[in-house]
Amino acid sequence: MVSKNVTLLSFLLPIAMVIGTSIAIEFYQGSKFIVLAIFGLGGILLCGYVIVLKSEKHRVVR
Repeated sequence: MVSKNVTLLSFLLPIAMVIGTSIAIEFYQGSKFIVLAIFGLGGILLCGYVIVLKSEKHRVVR
């Protein structure tokens, strides 16, 4: 059986790949504001992932 953390990471991997590709394209084009917005979006996703991990530890295992 696959743990929930591995399943969650497998769903986040394509999102991380899109964000990484977008960052590379924006660095190539030289648009600083969009690069900052993409980094901000990545930070929000990271915070969401940490919140999900913290909330799983407080659940009662039956």
